Amino acid sequence: MPRENCEMPLILIKNNMKLMFRSKAFLLMMVIMPIIVIALLSSAFKDMMASAREIDPFTVGYRITADSPYQTYLSELKKASAENDVTLTEYPEGEIEKLIKNGSVTAFVDIQDDDYILYQSSEKKAEALITESIFDRFFYQVDANTALVKAQMAQGIVDIKLLEPDGNQLSQEVLEVEPMPTSTDYYGIIYIVFWSFCGMMPLAAVISSERKNAIPQRMRVSQMTKTQFYLAKFVPCFLVTFIEMALAWTISALLFNVHWGQLPASVGIILLATMAAAAIGVFLYQLFSKVVVSVVVGFFLTWVLGFFGGSFDPYFYEDFPLMLMKASPIYYVNRTLVEFSTKGYSDYTGTCLIYLIGLILVFGILGSMLMNRKVEE
Repeated sequence: MPRENCEMPLILIKNNMKLMFRSKAFLLMMVIMPIIVIALLSSAFKDMMASAREIDPFTVGYRITADSPYQTYLSELKKASAENDVTLTEYPEGEIEKLIKNGSVTAFVDIQDDDYILYQSSEKKAEALITESIFDRFFYQVDANTALVKAQMAQGIVDIKLLEPDGNQLSQEVLEVEPMPTSTDYYGIIYIVFWSFCGMMPLAAVISSERKNAIPQRMRVSQMTKTQFYLAKFVPCFLVTFIEMALAWTISALLFNVHWGQLPASVGIILLATMAAAAIGVFLYQLFSKVVVSVVVGFFLTWVLGFFGGSFDPYFYEDFPLMLMKASPIYYVNRTLVEFSTKGYSDYTGTCLIYLIGLILVFGILGSMLMNRKVEE
């Protein structure tokens, strides 16, 4: 490839970055707004999230069907609950709603054949979250160990450590409740994520300039390839957004003492989030003829994904169906980074990475196709 062909996209990338940095409105919005929102929401929700982290012991009622396979493990479940200051009390009869309303129990669990239903009060969401965490993790362990035992028995293995002499499984490990972040840590993390997904907006300055100066028409007679023309928009968009987020990240961490866990991995995920936002942004700017429409649609889309993903109300307090929450990539990014902060690891890391890389590839291909068609037209 001639040297001019290599230098041209680099020059265009450099010029596009200059255009974005000259847009003072977008620059201030992407750096200052996250800091302002973090300060306001972390203060507003400080008491609520602090009380969720310091919960008094409480009682959970339960009933279980006679043929439920979990009957065997009730004593172990009660032991695990007691270790987490939760008392399980059986109520084989009575209306569940009345038991919760009159304060006999804080939450109620109806254990069925192979599942359970959790009933909770809207005023006791934190306690319900702890209850759900205990039951989810306990039943997961029981099911996993049961499957392991069956598999070993099917292979003819006699010396099974998970079985007692009478054929029952050994007691499960005591469970730890999911740690809760402070309001400062939570909002200090998730609003860096939210504004990373708003990274499509600074590209508006480039698109406006290109259309004003008929750059796409000039590209037709240039020696740049279609891929280089696409990268000339995509690369500066995510680089500028990442630089802006790095500034907001650093300032908020210093001002509010936000605790980020697994820093290298967190940086990598935020970088991928800005790349996903850039890919979506290029696609939207090619899809719509007006820049304003593209910006409005992009911000609305980000707002909806953030609404279901925990950007406004903590995701562990949300009442939305889990299916809706998991449809939002912001949910996976939020949960992964918050759990990095509270636990040091997250079981959602793999799904988060797959989701972000998938967005980059899918919208990168779609955006490139639209761009190529418009240049040819």
